Amino acid sequence: MPKSKVLFLGLGRMGFHMSAHLSKSKNIELFIYNRSKKKENDWLNVYKAKKFDFKNSANLKFDIIITCLKDDQSINQVTKNLLKSSCFHRNTIFIDHSTISLSQVEKLNKLLNKNKIKFLDAPVTGGEEGAKNGKLSVMIGGNSSKFKLALPIIKTYSKSVVHMGNTGSGQLAKFTNQILICGILYSISEAFIFSKHHKINQNKLYDVIKNGAAGSWQFSNRYMTLIKNKFNFGFSTELMEKDLRYVLKQSKKSKLNLKLTKEVHQKYKKLINTKYRIQDTSSLVKTFI
Repeated sequence: MPKSKVLFLGLGRMGFHMSAHLSKSKNIELFIYNRSKKKENDWLNVYKAKKFDFKNSANLKFDIIITCLKDDQSINQVTKNLLKSSCFHRNTIFIDHSTISLSQVEKLNKLLNKNKIKFLDAPVTGGEEGAKNGKLSVMIGGNSSKFKLALPIIKTYSKSVVHMGNTGSGQLAKFTNQILICGILYSISEAFIFSKHHKINQNKLYDVIKNGAAGSWQFSNRYMTLIKNKFNFGFSTELMEKDLRYVLKQSKKSKLNLKLTKEVHQKYKKLINTKYRIQDTSSLVKTFI
């Protein structure tokens, strides 16, 4: 059985590890690309794949193309470059794991369909730790038959893969996820301020709450690092601000007033011009102090 020819573009905090899992599969011939060549070389020092070059790709035709990029602008530019490179065949499936605006998803879908390429919007959640351990949760919108064909590839780095429905439904599910996370982090920040003010033993507090009704992944994984004033643990403030901006853009279009999300977004915006821009999302607490 021939190997699937897979191209992975975007070796950021998530993509670096997701593509690493693909490199270990015996059923995949993997190519990788990253705009920062240092990051690309760092990856190749540890894992095996072939470098992809837009300028020398005329004879390459991929079965699966996967992108994991920063924002609308990044995915838009990379997609245009890919179309110019003609590295698709009539059965190519394009999977985008980025968190982007719904309008960009619709734009990509239209552009790719015009070129007879099937598109799956497939944002992920689980953080850098989930990417390292191959335990991401993936929410997917798009053609159901193409979803089934792409599933074995996606499962290489995921523990949960759910087909949400039509194109765009994956991104809407991710927006919902981000609304929930920002609310949880807001309450964790307030709880920390309250408990610290009243001199509650933080270690005991953590132990008594983590397995109770108020426990959550965010509390279990971020509360102890937060109280130690350590914030270098994955998904950044900068990316959360971007995600919430897209959420609010869609909520405005839908005429929904997401009051808490608006407030948390403003707090993350305050952190963008500070050292916490590249720190993890639990640094939200710094806006309460």
